[in-house]
Amino acid sequence: MKIKLNEGSHASDFDIDTLQKKVGVPLTPEFLEFVRNNDGSKPETNIFKVNESIESGVNGFIPVRLIIREMSNIENLPENAFPVAWAEGGNYIFIDQGIGGSVYFWDHEQPENIFKLADGFSQFIDLIDPFDTGSIKLKPNQVKKAWIDPDFLKTIQST
Repeated sequence: MKIKLNEGSHASDFDIDTLQKKVGVPLTPEFLEFVRNNDGSKPETNIFKVNESIESGVNGFIPVRLIIREMSNIENLPENAFPVAWAEGGNYIFIDQGIGGSVYFWDHEQPENIFKLADGFSQFIDLIDPFDTGSIKLKPNQVKKAWIDPDFLKTIQST
């Protein structure tokens, strides 16, 4: 694993069993190992490729006890699939146990387009790279205009 994880805990056997019953098939050993040590963990700032033109990052791994609730947020979720992570911009990463535990990216703006990321959870974890926000260099005049929420601006000006 190339990224650091914070705030993870141990998923309970009860929560794991509840999820397995909902999904209808046994969960992959690699995912079970992950949630037994890193359930609900928050990764450092990161990036992964969805395809040649799309990149995203993982904001957090969904605690097992919340996965069933999060399933209802994903249109077209396959029958034996469940979300495992919140991706940037309101998107999700999910595992499809009906296809051997393959990992997919679901974009809320294109719910009909599901992008395969990896054949398994461990392979997906290996695709995630740390991202240094300081590595972004803007050229002079590259940013023409920006908008800031007026309430947020008041907050930062008062500090």
